Amino acid sequence: MKILIYGEFSGYGNSLASGFKELGHTVKVFSPTGDGWKNIQSDYTLKGLSRLKRIRALLKLIPTFLGFDKVFILNPSFFSFGLLGPVFLFLFFLKKIDVSLLCCGDDVEYIRAGESGQINKYIYSDHCYPKEKYFKSVEERFVNWLCASVVKRIIPTMYDYELAWLNSQFQGKVTKVVPLACSGKVVKQPKKTNYDEIIIMHGINRPNVKGSEYIIDAINRINGEFENVKVFYPEKMPLTEYLSLFDRVDISVDQCKCHSYGMNAIYSMLHGHVVLAPADYNHENSFNITNTPIVSISADSKSIYDSLKQLINSKDLDDLKLKTVTYAVKYHTPKTVCKELLSL
Repeated sequence: MKILIYGEFSGYGNSLASGFKELGHTVKVFSPTGDGWKNIQSDYTLKGLSRLKRIRALLKLIPTFLGFDKVFILNPSFFSFGLLGPVFLFLFFLKKIDVSLLCCGDDVEYIRAGESGQINKYIYSDHCYPKEKYFKSVEERFVNWLCASVVKRIIPTMYDYELAWLNSQFQGKVTKVVPLACSGKVVKQPKKTNYDEIIIMHGINRPNVKGSEYIIDAINRINGEFENVKVFYPEKMPLTEYLSLFDRVDISVDQCKCHSYGMNAIYSMLHGHVVLAPADYNHENSFNITNTPIVSISADSKSIYDSLKQLINSKDLDDLKLKTVTYAVKYHTPKTVCKELLSL
């Protein structure tokens, strides 16, 4: 089977590609920008092209894209007018290609559900959107409607997006949650903790969305209190360079303002870090599990500080690291995730 991954977020697209390839399928990834400064490589890209050259490149890709049997879309935003999105969606519909939408980022439905109070932990509840009329323009709403209308199924990757799309007019197409796939390095034997130098990391990317102010406040307090703690705050680095730091880390604090967690937390888990992220009871229910080794946190610097302090004093970090790797492999291995996607 020939499968096209339409879009890229933090290596999720390439991770899906690796999983489908393991299952014996031919897979390609289309990433218009390489996910910005993360500079993620893909099979088809428009990065660096002028507007005119971008349009020409897209037109040349039409016969290629229509030759795929299945298309997995990472977000409706990849079908903007500037990317000839409505043209591709209409052609996918005419060709009767099996198209699925994987909900894994901000979109019209998530913003709508957040503003209406349907999402209890809404990442934009206490700060402004990245731009005016964020996912509220006529174009964005039309593209969202067209994309959701064309696809055969809408597959949320976590509770936050599941809730949003279940409250949309397309709720009948929404499937169960299928976890994010991550092809990051799996450390079978995590780094043994040196309690004379415990390294804590928080990657800074969209700090307002991730709740970095609460996290940094808590980590800095820990850093000032414990002489055996060292802190990393990597910011806006290419993905390969960013991941090269992971072998040195003991504890990663992902984010704190949502219900679930994203790709950054999964990379950290696979590397054998103890991970702090929301991962609350709603997340557990969406995964159909009763507990996780992830240390659940919320947007409160004192509670994050208390969790970190308890971990540092516990002497159980090595055991928790092993449990975390096991959990990540079970739920986020690309082959396992892709097999579940194809079963829907």
